[in-house]
Amino acid sequence: MNILCIIANIPEKRWCAFLNEFKKYKVYIIVNDDEYDLTEYIRIYKNIEFIKIDEGKCISNGYTNCEFSDKLINGWDKALYYFGVENTNYEFIWFMEDDVFFFKEETLNKIDINYKTDDLLSNSYYSKTDNRRQNLWNWNDINIAYNEPYYSGSMNSVRVSKRMMNIIKNYAIKNKKIFYIEALFPTIAKKNNLIYSNPTEFFYIQNSANYERKDVNKKNIYHPEKDLNIHLYYRNHLIPHLIIQ
Repeated sequence: MNILCIIANIPEKRWCAFLNEFKKYKVYIIVNDDEYDLTEYIRIYKNIEFIKIDEGKCISNGYTNCEFSDKLINGWDKALYYFGVENTNYEFIWFMEDDVFFFKEETLNKIDINYKTDDLLSNSYYSKTDNRRQNLWNWNDINIAYNEPYYSGSMNSVRVSKRMMNIIKNYAIKNKKIFYIEALFPTIAKKNNLIYSNPTEFFYIQNSANYERKDVNKKNIYHPEKDLNIHLYYRNHLIPHLIIQ
């Protein structure tokens, strides 16, 4: 069974109610807020694993620097550590931030069926020297232990193989840290000659919305969509009336 991992500061009940019904994916939520009380969530949402990670484990294993932040350790560091070190019982894993929208688990399953062996699925990636990307953030703030060229893209939702997770783990062990996810995933994939595809379903995963709500459909994944009431509206009203191509 493949895995879906949602990365959140705290869990959200509208997300949990949706994810708790999944049958084809084992669902995990990485909870970044170490102080948040999960008692009620564990009692109600029995099909979801809620995970908190001690920051010291990330530091000692080299899982740091995944996000541009004042904090050394964030949700992505914890997620990559957990599934790189503590839980490796999978072949493929979906990582998503909690402001990603998709219609239902079949959306992910159809992508999995079409891309059975790929090590990384994401939105488009770009070389560091590509003028479309080079000014979005400062490459000088990212320390990468490979020779150039480097690559980047919108990595708010990705599917990753165990093979790629092992390479990230080995990088973390060797270098005592990893690096910003928007560069991490595409650069690791390209530098290690992994199978890397950019399905059309990922086209709407961006740092800012590049779609109109009237055009949302069942087959694609969307980011950002921060208003969870809009998620519910899509699932209950808009999308059932659209034709799937």
